[in-house]
Amino acid sequence: MPMVDVGAGLQSLGHEVTILTAAEYADLVEAAGLQMLCLPGSVVIDPPAAAPVVMRRMPPAVRRFWLGRAELDAIFAKPLAAEAESLTSALAATTYDAVVADVTFTGVLPMLLRDDARPPVVVCGVGPLTISSTDTPPFGMAWQPEAGVDYTQMTAVAHRVIMRASQRRFDRALRRAGCGRSPVFISDWPRLADGILQLSVRDFEYPRSDLPATVEYVGPVLPDGTAGFVPPPWWREIERDGTTVVHVTQGTFDNTDLNQLIGPTFEALEDLDDVLVVATTGGRAGQRIADRIPSNVLVAEWIPYSALLPNVDVMITNGGYGGVQYALGHGVPLIVAGETSDKAEVAARVAYTGVGIDLGTSSPSAAAIRAAVDAVRRDDRYREAAGKLRTVIEASTPIDAIASVLKRCADA
Repeated sequence: MPMVDVGAGLQSLGHEVTILTAAEYADLVEAAGLQMLCLPGSVVIDPPAAAPVVMRRMPPAVRRFWLGRAELDAIFAKPLAAEAESLTSALAATTYDAVVADVTFTGVLPMLLRDDARPPVVVCGVGPLTISSTDTPPFGMAWQPEAGVDYTQMTAVAHRVIMRASQRRFDRALRRAGCGRSPVFISDWPRLADGILQLSVRDFEYPRSDLPATVEYVGPVLPDGTAGFVPPPWWREIERDGTTVVHVTQGTFDNTDLNQLIGPTFEALEDLDDVLVVATTGGRAGQRIADRIPSNVLVAEWIPYSALLPNVDVMITNGGYGGVQYALGHGVPLIVAGETSDKAEVAARVAYTGVGIDLGTSSPSAAAIRAAVDAVRRDDRYREAAGKLRTVIEASTPIDAIASVLKRCADA
């Protein structure tokens, strides 16, 4: 949970941090030594539902529209009023010098739209940058930008026509919170904050000639996470020379059906004697995994990336932003299969920056996975590109940068 990591980092610098989040994260917050305020039980964001079977046969752009519309409502609009009420209560009870919000926490928006006195508000970009630009296609379509193309009209059509119903539902949520209509499109709401801190490096984003001055790329927050970790009995197997170690994961959120990606990966690589597959399941209740585990596959619920990734040659993922940042922080090339949430946008950036392959679906075939793994093993350019991003990430100091921005905003 990146905001817990941000909070723990700020607290390590001597700042007092309280996190407002769902009760299900209480153990994480407690382990980080942070104070916690609980959101009401009505603020629940479930893993995104898979597209209906008939939708899976549609072109990718149609599927992304269907999924994107549902997720904008579920993540940005539905929880807004309850989040805003909780935040207002917290600020009334205690004086805070600043508010640092996850980009999905739209409960800060009513405070930004009112003229009342308030602390500075800074938004943390825990996913790809959502801000609209003349230089990039509309966020959510996962199209890579072409140099020299002006996307202004395309974005206007997407916002005012294609996604009009979603914007109306967002505005209704704002009215329930006591505000008027949003002056910007849903995905552009961070523009209204005092600062936007992107938890990645500029080299992993599309170039924008009109990037707001409030946006700063601070780098990913990648805590070690190995304290208390006990390696599984098979750990020495991943340290063997001459073996390509492939890590496959569906992350910690969109991981109920492990046969979307983990199962096909087992099938794709089971006959390769020089490949070892390490799968992490995330440990969510109700998961389903392949009945037969191939002999070259090792499975665990969770392994800290700081321990695992130094031994990994290729990472196959559904595109969770945090996991991708960890992989790039270790110079590991990626194969991405994701469509829900912002995962298609993450996959597009992986392909655009040359650090891996975008499979263009959340349910790839075993043949597609095999071809992608063969390509990454054969072509050193993927590892070289990932290595360059590793160098840039290693030079970043995200917690210091976040603290500096907060001080600047508080002093303004």
